[in-house]
Amino acid sequence: MSPAGPGAGKGPEAGNVSSSGVGASSFGSVGDNATFKWELKRPLRHVAWLPVSAWLVIAATIVFAVFAVAQWPGGPQIQYVWFYVLAALALLVAGAAALYPAGRTGQIRDAAQQAADTRRRRMVRAVLVGAAALCSGGGALAWVDVDRTGEVGVEMTIRGTQPVDDTGGTLTVEMTPSASGEVRDKLRLTLTIKDNDPNAPTCVGRTTATITAVTPGITPHNSEVPAQSTVDFDLGGREGAVRFEVAVRPETGCSMRLTQARGTLHND
Repeated sequence: MSPAGPGAGKGPEAGNVSSSGVGASSFGSVGDNATFKWELKRPLRHVAWLPVSAWLVIAATIVFAVFAVAQWPGGPQIQYVWFYVLAALALLVAGAAALYPAGRTGQIRDAAQQAADTRRRRMVRAVLVGAAALCSGGGALAWVDVDRTGEVGVEMTIRGTQPVDDTGGTLTVEMTPSASGEVRDKLRLTLTIKDNDPNAPTCVGRTTATITAVTPGITPHNSEVPAQSTVDFDLGGREGAVRFEVAVRPETGCSMRLTQARGTLHND
């Protein structure tokens, strides 16, 4: 008859375990199968969602800023003011929310005061995260609006014989389609006519020109302008090249030159 060991006739050994940490006590059993349970003092969403959301806003703002720079539509910088301001505010406010302390340390207070302070700080952080998210979204919308409707500079080509003397002459100004394929409702055309001889008495104030839209569907068809002028033309939804004729009429004894034609597509 074989001797029985100390544990003969008993089931699998089991023992209780416990642990300590940031939560309620853990409990379970150890044996052939081990089971554990961990209970947090408060739900996980109250612990982490606010700082995580703040960092997500920062990451989203930076990612969109990189995308915006890569796809920059061009045009005057003034039209991007809201994008710059709102993106900067989003980063600053989200950073403040991420670094905002969850509670005070080094002070001994009762449980009620501690709970009230925690709720207040949680509310402040939630407001900061919400404001940062709104700023980030607003900045993105501001950039998209500029991309779709903002001003876009286009190349204008001047052709014809220059300088133009007092008998007058006609030059051709043509808008080259935007390389990015941008389409706008209007074209702002700025012409600069200067003296051919900068050392001679100026004739700029006594020189006029007539701009005629050669391309059909452009309004106004004709426009009388001084030597330095800006005219808005309605393109009527037209895409592609647009051509104008500029009849320059210098004063008697004057010789003039069309030195610059600048075009800007816009919707306003």
